[in-house]
Amino acid sequence: MKTNQLILATLALVALAACTKDNVVNVTTPDNEIGFNAVTQRATKANDAIISGATYGTDNTFQLWGWQSEAGDFSEFLDDASSNFMSNITISWCGGPQSRANAWRNSEYYYYWPFTGKLSFLAIHPSTVAPTSTGWDEDNDVPQAAINDYTIDTDPETTNETVDLMFATNEGTRTSVLAGDGKVGLVFKHALSQIEVKVKTNENYSHDVTFDVESVTFHNIDLSGDVTYINDAIAWTDNTTQTVDWVYYNTVKEGITNAYQTYGAPKVNIPQPANAETTITIGYSMTQHESDKITGTVTISKPQLWEAGKKYNYTINFRLNEILFNPSVTDWVDVNVETITIY
Repeated sequence: MKTNQLILATLALVALAACTKDNVVNVTTPDNEIGFNAVTQRATKANDAIISGATYGTDNTFQLWGWQSEAGDFSEFLDDASSNFMSNITISWCGGPQSRANAWRNSEYYYYWPFTGKLSFLAIHPSTVAPTSTGWDEDNDVPQAAINDYTIDTDPETTNETVDLMFATNEGTRTSVLAGDGKVGLVFKHALSQIEVKVKTNENYSHDVTFDVESVTFHNIDLSGDVTYINDAIAWTDNTTQTVDWVYYNTVKEGITNAYQTYGAPKVNIPQPANAETTITIGYSMTQHESDKITGTVTISKPQLWEAGKKYNYTINFRLNEILFNPSVTDWVDVNVETITIY
C-alpha cells in the first residue's frame, strides 16, 4: 500500500512538472540558466564607443526581449504580439545577484530555460537606447523592432556621434542550446554608417611648407531618421531631408605629411542616399618659409553617402603645385635708320 502511494505521488509530481509553464529550478545549480554569447557581425569598447571587429567587449550592455512558444513553432503569436518571457531586460557581463562566475546575464535575476517549447530573443545595443516598439513579426516568425526619429546629437556634452546602434535575434530550445556551448549566440548588426577621414600630402613638402588641416564639414546631410529591424534586415526611412551642415571635426591637425594620418576620431551617422547638393568642405592653412600663414577651403562635390553597417574611409590627399618659372627674353627690335654718309 505504501509502495502504491509512493508511485502515485511520483506520477503526480511528473504531471505537475509537465503542466506548469514556470519551472522551478534550484538556483544553486545553474546548468539550466539562460546564457548569451554576444558578438558583432562586423566593425569593443564601452556603450559610448564605436565597436570594431567581431568581439563584443565585456564593458558593454544590451537590452533583451524574449518570446516563449509552448507549441515550439510560434504559431500562437499574432503580428506585433508583445514579448511574454523577458521584456526590456538589461544584459551585462556579470556574476548576477549571487556572484556566480561572470557571464552574459541580467545582474538582478537569473533566468532559466523552460523544459518545453522554444524561445526567440531580440537584442538591442546599447541598453541606453529605448526602441519605439518591439513585437512579433507574424510573417517571418521572428521578433521585430522600430526606433523613430533616431537623431545624431552634435552637442559636445550629450553627443552620440560615437555610439553604435545594433540589433540581433536568435532562437533555441533548452535541449538544442545546452547540447552546444550552453549559450544563445547573438550576432549584432550595425544600424548606422561609420565615417573616418584621413589626410595626407601627395609628397613630403615639410622642408618648405607647414601644412595644417583645420576642419572637415559635410554639408546638406540628414542627422535623423526612422529605423526598423525586420527579419534580420535593417531599413531606414525619413532620412532624406538633407539640409544640415555636420561638422565632422574642427580642431587643427598640424604638420600634415605624406604619411596617412587620421583626422579626428571616427564617427557614426544616419545611413542616407546620395544627394547632388551634398558637399565636403576641408579647411586648411599653409605657411611657407617666412611668409604669412595662408588659409582657405577646398570643396568636394557629391561624395558617396551611406549604407547601414558600412564604414566609409575618406582620404584627402593634398597635392601642392610648386611655383615654377619659364623665363624668356623679348628679342631686340631692329630699327633701320637712314644711312648717314660722311664726306
